Amino acid sequence: MLERWIDDAGQEDSAMMHPVVSKTRRPNWSRAIAKLLVDLAMLNLATVLAVFARLDFGAAPWSLVYILRFPGLMENLVFVAASVLLQTPLALWSYASLRDMERVAIVVAVTKVLTLQLLIAVSGEVQWSRGAFAASAVLAFLFMAGVRAVARWRYEHTARQERVDVPVQKTPSGARVLIVGAGDAGDKVLREFEGHPELGRVVGLIDDDVAKRGCTIRGVRVLGSVATIADAARRTGATQAIIAIPSHAASVTRAVLPNLADTDVQVRTLPGMWELVNGSIHVDDLRRIRLEDLLTRTPVSTDLGPVRAYVEGKRILVTGAGGSIGSEIVRQVVELNPSQVIMLGRGENRIFRIDREMQQLENVTCAVPVIGDMRDEARMAWLFDTYRPDIIFHAAAHKHVPLMEKNPEEAILNNVGGTRTLLRLAASHRAERFVNISTDKAVNPVNFMGASKRVVELVVQVNDGRERLRATSVRFGNVLGSKGSVTEVFQKQLQESRTLRVTDPDMERFFMLIPEAVQLVLQAGALAQGRDIFVLRMGEPIRILDLARSYIKLAGLEVGRDASIVISGNRGNEKMTEELWSGTEHVVPTSNESIMRVECPAIPELAVLRQAVDALLNATRSHDVNAMRAALHTIDPSINIP
Repeated sequence: MLERWIDDAGQEDSAMMHPVVSKTRRPNWSRAIAKLLVDLAMLNLATVLAVFARLDFGAAPWSLVYILRFPGLMENLVFVAASVLLQTPLALWSYASLRDMERVAIVVAVTKVLTLQLLIAVSGEVQWSRGAFAASAVLAFLFMAGVRAVARWRYEHTARQERVDVPVQKTPSGARVLIVGAGDAGDKVLREFEGHPELGRVVGLIDDDVAKRGCTIRGVRVLGSVATIADAARRTGATQAIIAIPSHAASVTRAVLPNLADTDVQVRTLPGMWELVNGSIHVDDLRRIRLEDLLTRTPVSTDLGPVRAYVEGKRILVTGAGGSIGSEIVRQVVELNPSQVIMLGRGENRIFRIDREMQQLENVTCAVPVIGDMRDEARMAWLFDTYRPDIIFHAAAHKHVPLMEKNPEEAILNNVGGTRTLLRLAASHRAERFVNISTDKAVNPVNFMGASKRVVELVVQVNDGRERLRATSVRFGNVLGSKGSVTEVFQKQLQESRTLRVTDPDMERFFMLIPEAVQLVLQAGALAQGRDIFVLRMGEPIRILDLARSYIKLAGLEVGRDASIVISGNRGNEKMTEELWSGTEHVVPTSNESIMRVECPAIPELAVLRQAVDALLNATRSHDVNAMRAALHTIDPSINIP
């Protein structure tokens, strides 16, 4: 009978997966009663053996009689009551854990202690020694725990055997896996690989904790630290590395990737710990690494309290609101309780998407979509007359360098002309703040897009202080995940041809994530002191070639076997390395450690700059590229376009 119920306990979850079979099985309460009877049998067997031993193994009948007399019956009743209260008969033995063993220990302890006290209270003595009680308690726990351990072993053994017997699943991947993280999550992954051998074999653990070095978990040894993972991979022949430290996955991944850069090891990571409910994570659920895993630093996250102080209750205009940066500004600003957010954009489809997103948010009724071109002075005048914005976040611009080299007039007319129109209207309508989104390409520019953004920075600076307007610019580098960004291009190339195109092996860029860039833009708006430019700390620049290699590896492919990288050559007036400030600019820290302030050299007067910009726009409308180059150099000698 005991073996039969152990088999039943090992098949409990099968009934859940096969409802047709479960209809023929007994109800759960009958199974619980059977488990309680098994536990009672173990309890009484332990008592018989303990009493038998107390009588020096010479009075066997007395040990059997004991459990049928008052003390034994009392002990059984107490045990049943404790078991029901702690619900031990309801536990699935096929999933017996340390928590279940704790409950068993509590039930046994409560039973023995209460029974002992009751016997002393009723008869004033205990028929057998207290030593026998203690021995029976230990034996009872060992027997009951042993039954559960056997049930779990039988279940796991049967499950493994069934998987081996199914031809479809008997297709081992051959993967040899290193698990980074010898903690709870790493243990869960190990269990999954044990239960699913077709997914591969774990050949080692990696952990920076010195105390774990050389130890084993479920028979798998901790080989070393993250710094030695490449050596561990070569020694074990590993083909996959799984990051099993969900709480610090991004930082660990950034440490692992460089060490595995010259190997063929694929890198994957787990979902967050909240997804590891009751240890139910499956190895098949491992997700691909996110964009933040490509950064060589920890993403910035700041307190938006200072931003709320100047945004709350204000009317906010966001230009380019349908773009990657503009739409994220909208998302973050609406959380700060503005009275109104005007979402301006020229592209109907993009504004439609961000407007629909805002409509689907609860308690967001302040967002207003406006379709319009910032170069259209009449339309912009209507917008300012109608909504009278207090704060303008200016994210509208043409930004693609090679495209603007072929269309330089559009870069100047849109970026310079459109911004000047907005600034004039912001000042005349007594707006409070104007925050311009600039770029590192505005520093010592060598192309028309960068030059246009440099002129915009100057126009913003000279307009600072007009009426009551506080105008400033914020510079940052490339944004991962934005429309047309390198990662979007890589994804498309990988899907279509498995060939990534890199312009030059030595070209490098600064990178940020969209949310962190926008957070710092909003913060910079609170720091403006007058005629300043803010620069966001972006860490060290990343070589595009290294980014391509990491992208291929994180996609689960190998460079040279599954995907290739080709050098396509400079696309036209692209710098090898970008700068965040020029040699004539002095950078000082601010109260926000992630933002630096550029103390700019002397800038021209408003009237002088206005004449120079008029000359630039006239040359642009005449499609005279040489005159455009000359006008740009006149405005700022640092602009030198070949």
